[in-house]
Amino acid sequence: MPLRKRLLVVAVVLAGVVLLSAGAALALAGRPSAGGALAAVTIAAGLAALHVFWPRFDLGGGSLRRGARGDRRVALTFDDGPSDDTPAVLDALDRAEARATFFVLGEAAERRPELVREIARRGHELALHGHTHARLAFAGPRTVADEIDRGRDAIRRAGVEPAPFFRAPHGWKGPFLGPALRSRGLRLVAWTRGAWDTERPGAAAIAERASRRPRAGEILLLHDGCGTRGIDPRRDQTAAALPEIVRRWRGAGHALVPLGALAAASPPRAGKGLRLAVLAALAAVAAAALARMDLHAVGASLAGASPALLALAAGANLVSLAAHAARWRAVVLAPGGRVRYRDALVAIVAGFAAGLVVPGRGGDLLRAHLLARRAGIPTATVVAASALDYLVGTIGFVAAFGAVGAVATLPGWGLRALVLTAALAAAATFVAWLLRPGRSAPIGHGLVARLRGGLAAVHDVRALAASFGWSLAGWAAEGTIAFLTLAALGLPATLPAAALAVLAASAAAAVAVAPGNAGSFELATAVAVAGTGVPSGAALAFALAFHAVHVVPVALLGGAVLLREGVGRQGLAERP
Repeated sequence: MPLRKRLLVVAVVLAGVVLLSAGAALALAGRPSAGGALAAVTIAAGLAALHVFWPRFDLGGGSLRRGARGDRRVALTFDDGPSDDTPAVLDALDRAEARATFFVLGEAAERRPELVREIARRGHELALHGHTHARLAFAGPRTVADEIDRGRDAIRRAGVEPAPFFRAPHGWKGPFLGPALRSRGLRLVAWTRGAWDTERPGAAAIAERASRRPRAGEILLLHDGCGTRGIDPRRDQTAAALPEIVRRWRGAGHALVPLGALAAASPPRAGKGLRLAVLAALAAVAAAALARMDLHAVGASLAGASPALLALAAGANLVSLAAHAARWRAVVLAPGGRVRYRDALVAIVAGFAAGLVVPGRGGDLLRAHLLARRAGIPTATVVAASALDYLVGTIGFVAAFGAVGAVATLPGWGLRALVLTAALAAAATFVAWLLRPGRSAPIGHGLVARLRGGLAAVHDVRALAASFGWSLAGWAAEGTIAFLTLAALGLPATLPAAALAVLAASAAAAVAVAPGNAGSFELATAVAVAGTGVPSGAALAFALAFHAVHVVPVALLGGAVLLREGVGRQGLAERP
């Protein structure tokens, strides 16, 4: 992704944070309705922006974003043609005996109808890319319909019936695109990997970008034409890169197929209704809680907080991150030894930072991808090792929380939660033992084999012991963060209160739905601390401050790491 686009993403995220902070400030200033309305509008605008500008984020859920999981077929697609370079692209595909899908512009088809026919004659699919390459993000229904219909008519006049697929120029999709496509029996198509071949970085760079760490079910985006004015229209480098691209993907065990083959195995799925419903429910619960809350008391507690103690709490969070990286590294076994600590730390900081803006467990997937890329291990293997890391962390938490219960009085619900967590950890341990690979077994090529390879540390007692030790250190740091935050707000800084806050925060993180675990974190920790006798307003102030000392260091450090690492050079459309 070009630097200007990365900076734009950062600016948009920061703007969202500022607006949400302004909403919280309004609520704390005694204007909860205005603050809640600003927050709601900001969240809605954020979801709408993701839908419009992130090709793979589709609130409707009907687009083709990738092939089926585990399907070792990938689709090679070309946009913006045909052009003078299309014959070279076709010749390269012929020599490689590969078939692709061409998303054709209507204007280009009118200029070169013979190339439209030649693409079809050589056995490739043709699909729709609009007529003029107009950006459809803010286009009205008439413009959207005109782009689709004129582009389809141009291909038909060339004597070819296009496949029922449409790719929006730049991947931008406005509110009128979905209905227009559905009414015409067309399916929107995104991509998982773009090579940015329009930058003309050289054939070797294009091949590397298009083939680095191949994954099943991907949709590759290349270009055989130019739909953007003002840039070099030549695509000879793309044609030159194709033999190496095909060689690498086939060498990794993947078959290159037209898009229709992937679409047949990946029918349209339901939208993100469940997640949005959960978010709406959380918002409703939060609004109801705020309506009964003394927001002046919350504001007074935050205003009187000790900046020095909060800074120390933020520093303790850095210690927690460092311990978590060491805990994770201990159970990720790479060929020839363990991964470097630096790589694990960079990946975990970047993953947590991404989790501030990506819903669900997206941050975990990103950190697994980053570590896999740095260490040369399959991403699936790192994902499984991450699950083992969480299991060791849970066992460490049970031990640490149990030690607190041995020296201090905990409420009944806390002890019951401890017993339940211990039972779940025991069951997960048994499952990990059953799924472990053979001793010294190399990582296999299938998905299941790669996942099992991530559990290789189950055989390594020293690795598990080291991970457990770092787990205890991490939980001690988390308890310190809670203790310092309680003290900063002038609340009773007791060992049980800190332990209960960490328990509640961990439970909220386990079921994370919203980006940054927003809402559920505050609700869980406020309820836990209020259960120790702290007034509700002060408990909410603690929850907000406790979350802030976790989020701020991660956002600053992780944002810098994400920019430096160039995450998603192929754009936001590339999944980690």
